[in-house]
Amino acid sequence: MATGTVFEVVPLELNLRSNTIVEPRSIIARLRQGQRVRALVPGPTAGWLRVQADLQGTAVEGFVKASFLRAVAGSSNGMGAAPAAVPHLRAARLPSSGPIRRNQSDDGPRVFDLTEAHPGRPGPDAEKAAQLTDIIAFLRVSRSARYAAAGGKTYCNIYAHDYCHLADTYLPRVWWTRRALLALAAGGTVHPAYGTTVVELNANSLYNWLEEFGADFGWRRAVDLTAVQAAANAGQVCIVSAQRRDLNRPGHICAVVPETAQHRAARQAGGAVTTPLMSQAGASNFEYGGQVWWRAERFARHGFWVHA
Repeated sequence: MATGTVFEVVPLELNLRSNTIVEPRSIIARLRQGQRVRALVPGPTAGWLRVQADLQGTAVEGFVKASFLRAVAGSSNGMGAAPAAVPHLRAARLPSSGPIRRNQSDDGPRVFDLTEAHPGRPGPDAEKAAQLTDIIAFLRVSRSARYAAAGGKTYCNIYAHDYCHLADTYLPRVWWTRRALLALAAGGTVHPAYGTTVVELNANSLYNWLEEFGADFGWRRAVDLTAVQAAANAGQVCIVSAQRRDLNRPGHICAVVPETAQHRAARQAGGAVTTPLMSQAGASNFEYGGQVWWRAERFARHGFWVHA
């Protein structure tokens, strides 16, 4: 397989790995059927190929099994035509008819943005990390009724949305229906109406949204944990999202947050991050902590995203 040759993925999904050892920790991302990659060099193990893939606008290198690729005719020097331009889509937000506060526990208010006075992240850049820390303190996820698990329900998506919203970063609570997207793409005017033009997004569907629309709203894919933690420490909004294999079961999403004097990411002796510092709602709610949960067998795919 010649260096520079463009291939496309043949199976429904294909693991892109950091090395040629088949284990959960080596998976960087899962490439979709038909996705194109460029060959760099043969892998150190027979049957493997080092390739470059585009993950929502981020060029990522890794290893794949060569037998699961098919050469693209006439594309030895390029990745193919650029995808068709998508008209700019505006954010979907459902307006609230009343105040929405973090101490409300009913599901009804959870579909709306918080409206009570809150800290934000206006900058300058040197102050953004501290402002994110203020947002975490304000939301008090471990004590707020809005995020408390009850009746078999958890609210990781609500907390992730609120964290991003207060930081002036768009992560949807609701998103346009298929018909609404067609109308918007055609230049029509669509008003958000629950169940008619917008629907709620759970943690599983947020993963799909980030893959499909995240780049349109300023999110970029990241794969290096040290780089993700550095971005959070610089005051950028960072999240990790994972989708369940069984879509009838909840996925998970949480924020990677700035380190503080009291709360640090886990690192190797050389300084590389092994577990970033996270803040989440879910089966357990905490302002700071976390473990490498996204590699669990129950998750089909995962990704890290960073927003400036």
